[in-house]
Formats: sequence, C-alpha cells, structure tokens
Amino acid sequence: MADTTRDDIAAALDQEVSNLCDALHGIEVKALSGHAKVLAAEESSIDSQLRLAQLEETVAKLKAQGRERELALYQEVVRLETLLKAEKMQGALASSRAHALLADVERLRCMRDEAAIARDAALGELAGAYADMEAMQATLQDSAIYVRYLRKKVLELEIESSRNAARALSGGGAGRDDAQGAFSMASIRASVQAAVREACECGEEEKRRRLRQLQLRWHPDKNPVLTEFATEVTKLINEAVAQAEAGGSK
Repeated sequence: MADTTRDDIAAALDQEVSNLCDALHGIEVKALSGHAKVLAAEESSIDSQLRLAQLEETVAKLKAQGRERELALYQEVVRLETLLKAEKMQGALASSRAHALLADVERLRCMRDEAAIARDAALGELAGAYADMEAMQATLQDSAIYVRYLRKKVLELEIESSRNAARALSGGGAGRDDAQGAFSMASIRASVQAAVREACECGEEEKRRRLRQLQLRWHPDKNPVLTEFATEVTKLINEAVAQAEAGGSK
C-alpha cells in the first residue's frame, strides 16, 4: 500500500513537471515571437524615420518656394497697385483697364492666400508625422518591456521546474500550482485604476484630455505588435473609466 501511494505521488510530480515544461516551452515561443515582432517594428520605425526625413525636406522646399512665391506675388501686387494709383492720378486710365487691373490684383492676392494655405497644410502633415513617430516609439518601448517581462517569467518557470524536479527525486510533497499566464493582470489593473483616479482628480478639461490620451495610448490600432495585450489593457481602462464616472455621479 505504501509503495502504491509513493508511486502515485511520483507520477503526480512527474505530470506536474511535464506540465511546467510545456508551459515553459509555450512562453519561450511567445518570447521569441514577441522579439521578432519588436525587430519588425524597429524596421518599420526606421522606414518611418526615412519617410519623415523626406517629408521634412519636402516641407522645407515648399516653405522656401512659398516664401519666394509670396515675395514675388507681393512685389507684383505692389507694382500693380502703384501703376493703378499712377494711372488714376493721371486720369488716363480707362474704365475697362481699371477693372482688369483690379481683377489681376485680386487674382494675385488669391494665389498668395492659396500658397499660404498649402504651406500650412504641409506643416500640419509634418506635425502629424511627428505624432505618429512618437506613438511608434512608445509602442516599441512598451514592446521591449513586455519581452523583458516574458524573459523574466521564463527564468522563473525554469527555476520552479528545477525545484519541482528536485522535490520529485527526493520524494517530497506535491509542488506549487502552475504559473498562471505570462503577466499579472492584477498589477496592470491596479496601475490602470491609479492612472484613472489621478486623471479624475484634475479639472474637467484636463481629466478628459488625460483619459483620452490613456485610451489612445493603449488602443489596439496604435499597438500592432501587442494587439492582444493592448485589447486587454483597453478593456481595463474602459472598465475603470466607467467605474469612476459611476462613482462621480453618485
């Protein structure tokens, strides 16, 4: 009877060690996949930087061309206005000629305004490119943190597996439960709730700005490398915001 019990315990420990090994292998695969995604994201970031540099060069050229065009148009407007005043003073300007000159002046002014609008649009596109670059850099930083966390968990599971194997060889009792998941959602939930509480303590406008910034930061579309992770964090953010709004309305 004692031999049977000892065999059952040994079999249970062997099964537990096998389960831990399987979990360890799965996390190693995820870590390698995450590292590959980070490398791909870094390559995408380099491409974005190249495109940004090209865009900056284009904007600089447009600004220079715009200034030259504005100066030329301004000089032409001044010339036409001077000519118009001179001809009016001389009294030799016919009515049709005056209307034509006025139309030319107005047309040149419109062209100058359109050039200024095009310049502002190019500057807005540059600002958007800067914002996208900052979002990509934030995504790469978060991805690197996640990969380091996975590597830490792999090491912890290796240590746990070694301990369980040692207990199995020495005939010890049952081991600890399997590690659950690749990260602690409880700590993430606490961090999210703390960030939401801090935002709710601000004024209404600052509160909306912080909550919106937090939601955009972890939106799955903004985190292509960690889509599943970002989806879970977004759910936690929305849940914390809903709880905060419900508590504030009471």
